[in-house]
Amino acid sequence: MTKRKNYPRLRNGKLEGTGMPPHFIDEKKKEVVFHIPGGFPVVMAIPTWMQAFPKDYKGVSCRCEETFYKLRAKVNED
Repeated sequence: MTKRKNYPRLRNGKLEGTGMPPHFIDEKKKEVVFHIPGGFPVVMAIPTWMQAFPKDYKGVSCRCEETFYKLRAKVNED
C-alpha cells in the first residue's frame, strides 16, 4: 500500500492535484496553519486555498510535521 497525501505536488513545473494540505484553524489568532513539508513552490498555492476561509484570516505554512501536530494539539486544548 502506498502513502498518498492530499496536497498538490510539483510535476513538470506545474502543481498537480487539487486537494488542500493538512491544516487547522486557530480562531484566536485568526490563522490557518498548513502543513507543507516541501515549501516552495507549493506555498504559492496558499492564497488560492485561503479563498475557502474568511477574509480576515491569514495563511501560515509549517514545514515540520512534529511542530504542526504540537501546534494543533495546543490549539485544540484551549
